[in-house]
Amino acid sequence: MIKILHLYYDLLNLYGDSGNVKALEYHMKSSGIQTETVRHSLGETIDLSSCDIVYIGSGTEHSLMLALDDIMQYRDEILKFKERGGVLLSTGNSIELFGKGIKNGKSEKQSLEIFGYKAEYGKRVVKDVRVKTELVENEIIGFENHSGRLDTDKAIITEDNFIMTYILGPILVRNPQLNDMIIKRILEKHPDEAEKYSPNHKLEQKAYDVFKSSMK
Repeated sequence: MIKILHLYYDLLNLYGDSGNVKALEYHMKSSGIQTETVRHSLGETIDLSSCDIVYIGSGTEHSLMLALDDIMQYRDEILKFKERGGVLLSTGNSIELFGKGIKNGKSEKQSLEIFGYKAEYGKRVVKDVRVKTELVENEIIGFENHSGRLDTDKAIITEDNFIMTYILGPILVRNPQLNDMIIKRILEKHPDEAEKYSPNHKLEQKAYDVFKSSMK
């Protein structure tokens, strides 16, 4: 059984981010791999001890601050999850939760300090994105819409099995190679299930090719 934890599924789901969880579920279940998705929001106890992957998406600035106040109590658990090879995907402005702090005008709040970057709010960034990474062979494509800027120019930040990107919405639906890579990382600790995995991304790949060709 592969356990997926969808954090703040109700607060941080502004651009159809829940589609990423559905993409993970679909391709594992299609290979006969059982999955269980647990959804947690504010005030609910988060238990990472039995999770294989944590997903957290994007939200309004107000929702993000609510999530920040809640998630700070779980810093040690998140670090332990990272050290034992757990997979975490954070998209959109939720990546700001995992840096050193978030500055908005004269106000600055500490964040989890899992990564060394800081976020500062300014002019909104709205753009299509094509990014070449070491994660997969194909470019990763998507869309950004955020007011925060990190003090790093990396579009996708990775460390161990933690992946952070401002690219929002259903990034795993749009990028089948990335979806496949993440599932394979999840299955590294489940060799019996890994033997079953036989992905079919033909339709997603066609959609990827069409969407990429339409980008400027």
